[in-house]
Amino acid sequence: MASIIVQLLLLGILVLGATGTNLLQNGDLEAASLGSYWSKSGCSWATSTTDKYGGAQSVHITNRSAKWAGLGYTLGLSDHIAAGKIYVFTGYIKLENLAPGSSYHNVQVTVRQTFNDNSLKYVGLSWQPHVRPGSWVEIGGDFKLPSDIKEIKIYIQIAEPEVNYFFDDGSLVELLPDPDWRATAEKNIDVNRKVKLAIITRKKKNISLQNFTIEVEQRRSEFGHGTAVKASLWTDAAYGFYKDFVYNTLKSEWAVIENALKWRGMEWTQGNLRFDDANATIDDLLSNGVSVRGHNMFWGVEKWVPSWVQSITDKEVMKATIQERISNTIAITKGRLAHWDVNNEALHDDFYERKTGNVNITMDMFRDMNAEESNTKLFLNDFAVVNSAPYTTAITNQAKSFLDAQVPIHGVGVQSHLPSSDIDITQLKYRLDKIAEAGLPIWVTEMSVTDTNDTAKAQAIEDALTLYFSHKMVKGVLLWGFWSEAIYNRDNSLATGTDSITLNEAGQKYVDLVNTAWRTNWTAKLKSYKNKRYFKGDYSIKVKKNGVTLKTTAINLTSNRKLILRVKGTTDSPKIKVKIR
Repeated sequence: MASIIVQLLLLGILVLGATGTNLLQNGDLEAASLGSYWSKSGCSWATSTTDKYGGAQSVHITNRSAKWAGLGYTLGLSDHIAAGKIYVFTGYIKLENLAPGSSYHNVQVTVRQTFNDNSLKYVGLSWQPHVRPGSWVEIGGDFKLPSDIKEIKIYIQIAEPEVNYFFDDGSLVELLPDPDWRATAEKNIDVNRKVKLAIITRKKKNISLQNFTIEVEQRRSEFGHGTAVKASLWTDAAYGFYKDFVYNTLKSEWAVIENALKWRGMEWTQGNLRFDDANATIDDLLSNGVSVRGHNMFWGVEKWVPSWVQSITDKEVMKATIQERISNTIAITKGRLAHWDVNNEALHDDFYERKTGNVNITMDMFRDMNAEESNTKLFLNDFAVVNSAPYTTAITNQAKSFLDAQVPIHGVGVQSHLPSSDIDITQLKYRLDKIAEAGLPIWVTEMSVTDTNDTAKAQAIEDALTLYFSHKMVKGVLLWGFWSEAIYNRDNSLATGTDSITLNEAGQKYVDLVNTAWRTNWTAKLKSYKNKRYFKGDYSIKVKKNGVTLKTTAINLTSNRKLILRVKGTTDSPKIKVKIR
């Protein structure tokens, strides 16, 4: 554990904002009794010294009578909770058994809110799916208390009452906002996204540099900026303006095809592969220097599985069909896609686990895809992990379990469909930090902000993008569409129009940040520049005299480097020699 903390400190992602006084009395459950705050409802309890996560003992919950039966904790306003404040609950659970006929269970943490008028509201704090006996699993998440709150009760639910469990090391701490978060983010952007390039100019004494200039152009960003695109529009000549907008206005360097690579999109009926639009779109994007993500090989939510696949009942046939989908698709896309989302939203449904009887089928999908295409990076991808709290801890646990099992996994995709422009940066950062604990690169794969007010949406775009760009473990952000006429929710649009596309205020903010504020481009008199900082990426550096290019140098900046320019010859007939260190 100490080594993990050291690594997180080195990465600058330890969740310091969530530290503080544990508001749970006997939170570590080391006392002989539960105390007056912990409660057991519809169950039996005992202490256990043989199964514990930390300390000398845990609590053993048995004889549960219902889904809601089990351990809980009640707090009132006198227990240092208050409306408008943000809290993080964490704890560790270990299942003792499976209910008959079950391969795993969903563990839910619920917050019952009691208001001043004694009305009640039940809020699902977190879900941890696919929990099996035998190991300790972290559960919990963050939540903000509403106004008029009187009391809360945090309790654990498992739908099957036959399941017994151990619980240990419960904690509830206040998550403190950073009033200067933007200044902190800007500092992190400078540290995480920039490097130094020393440009040293040396010349013969008899050469005058009066009419010489240096032109620095960033050709590509190391950080991935891009958007989802519709292949059906990309290949339709009537929508050429759609393609032009992506290339020339958004200037996207990454793209993901929305639907045409999904199994239902490619193979609506068995054996009838539809790939022409996707194939042509990928070719065009690659030919224009745009990297492409594959979304998605499988989708674990049953309603999005092709109906003919849903009808398969034989487990071995299902396994063979899964392998055939991988082989057929990679035979077409091999060497062309930078990323693949392997089993989309697997935390939210378990279609393939149920149909194959293999609780680790998603892990096997990763292994099989890597065996057929080892150069493509493979991702988990899910929602309700940063835009809301229920699955933040779950996807962190999932990523860790894949790494522990030595599955070839290369990143975590977080969809980030922000439900409104009212974004709480404190909670958003906590969730990013939590997912970063897995130690894998994070990509924001489907960003959107829902709001009819373009000014408010522009501010939300700026806030969220600034936080994402500042976070060391976030490596890219892709919009989930942009045009009001080709987006799943018009309130998310960054541009409008019918036979042409025009940025709205929110879209203009996005373009200003991505294409100007977060890129390094400049032209000046040729001399030495020793302390300038540059956004990481690929550059073209030109030396000119009276506007005529004498030398063009390509350089990749991902670490501090030195560019030495030697001007030889004469003022009238100069020659430029370049050395890069």
